[in-house]
Amino acid sequence: MITKSKRQTIPRVIQIPRKTFFWGVSAVPGGHRKDESIPMLHILRDYLKIGDKEREITRILNDGQVLVDGRKIKQRRYAAGFMDIISIPSMKKHYRILYDKRGKLRPYEEKEASAQVKLKKVKGKYTTEGGKIQLLLHDGQNFITSDSTIRPGDVVAVHVPDKKIESVIKLQPGTRAFLTGGSHVGTQAVIKNIEISKSSGSNLIHMEEGFSTISDYVFPIAGGKFSYQVPEQAGDE
Repeated sequence: MITKSKRQTIPRVIQIPRKTFFWGVSAVPGGHRKDESIPMLHILRDYLKIGDKEREITRILNDGQVLVDGRKIKQRRYAAGFMDIISIPSMKKHYRILYDKRGKLRPYEEKEASAQVKLKKVKGKYTTEGGKIQLLLHDGQNFITSDSTIRPGDVVAVHVPDKKIESVIKLQPGTRAFLTGGSHVGTQAVIKNIEISKSSGSNLIHMEEGFSTISDYVFPIAGGKFSYQVPEQAGDE
């Protein structure tokens, strides 16, 4: 099994020095696609500078010093993706993975209160035998709920690590969203209206700021009783 990759073959969403390290690591299969995630080694070594050697990062992980969404992660190839929360309790530090304005994934420091809530976009919705609603979320997780009003495109704000839904942010006019792709990636905008596609393609979302994008790139972050504040430094790089 190939566990390492040459630096130039690492997915474009990862931004690490090209000349510092010849080898990188390949992400293990998980909730996020390989081209939409960052292996834990690169997060800790190349972004957060917690250690400068792969062996050192491996030791930190094996010691259980790193949490993702409240769970201990010991695999250096573990793939963290958009909205995942990285916590290092010994340092009292929390980070959230977001896109910058160049479409690169990066960890941004979060306040402790904000780090207790993870936002998950609903990608699919199914009814189980018992009449419960099963949600397929953007990070590969499944969630069972009795709330039939939740639809694909909505975002659930989930408390971690107990996975309790605190709020639902609807994909609807007036909702503030974070853009995860397209020419406006890494920015925020308010939904003006939604143009329903008559084909199998994605719906077109028109924004108050004067541009439009497909629904795949629109990630609701504030609406109704809940509002997530993106870290001030996010998108500046």
